[in-house]
Amino acid sequence: MIRKHLISFFLGLLLISCTQKEEKLITGNTPPPDGTIPTSLRVSFINKSYIGLLGREPDASEFTSAQTQLESSNFSEESRKALITTILTNEEFYDREFELYGKDLLNGTDTIAIEEMIQTFDFLLSSPAYMEQWPLIQIELDRLLAVRDVPTGLKNGTISIIEMQRRCVDNYFFDQINMGSLNFVIACFQHLLLRNPTEFEKSEGVKIVDGFNGILFLEVADSKAQFQEVFFASDDYYEGQVKLLFYRFFFRQPNSEEAAYYTTRYKSANNYKALISELLSSSEYAGLND
Repeated sequence: MIRKHLISFFLGLLLISCTQKEEKLITGNTPPPDGTIPTSLRVSFINKSYIGLLGREPDASEFTSAQTQLESSNFSEESRKALITTILTNEEFYDREFELYGKDLLNGTDTIAIEEMIQTFDFLLSSPAYMEQWPLIQIELDRLLAVRDVPTGLKNGTISIIEMQRRCVDNYFFDQINMGSLNFVIACFQHLLLRNPTEFEKSEGVKIVDGFNGILFLEVADSKAQFQEVFFASDDYYEGQVKLLFYRFFFRQPNSEEAAYYTTRYKSANNYKALISELLSSSEYAGLND
């Protein structure tokens, strides 16, 4: 009987001590790395981000810095976005963008070919035999000079990615690849909107490029220059850019909700880099949804 009372007494003391235990919060503590995120996932994210944005793998210093940054923040979305933002500050990003659009819009025409054609136009402008064509030759020369200056303009902030694309469709080489007004209109839609123009868009676009009044995306225009102004300011253009980036980085087309969301975001902010940063810091690009 005494033994039973002693057991009850010690059990009571144990319960009291348990209920009176206080938890202490240690501040300034860094959580340990999330062991559920394999190192291979971080390595893959770093490499494909550099390759996708700069066209090359990171060097040793860049890789070590990126690895440390991602590990210290447990591969959080904020750390991924910070890394993408860092990569986007590299001037190589602009060279890469110009290279990609040169391959797509100008059929692989490189800076050497552009420079050679500039020299050809310069020669024609110095030859009296072509005097009657000088005004037209000068126009072609000016358009090619604008294309040649794209990388420099992107780096010093005097032109945008949108202006780069506009210059890539407004030059001698693009016209030679897509001869005639109809082919010009179709090529702009296919390459930059990832769709064919409707019959109405084709007929109205051709009229506008040929110098007649037409309606494109509910806007009235009457010249090739105005066609470009309307085209690159339209909702369809911004949506096309979202689709291009999804294909480029996710290898798929955005669903209707994604297309609407990112199109609105891009057009309101008009910030190409911010759009890329948001897409590439997502869980899908990081491989967390696999």
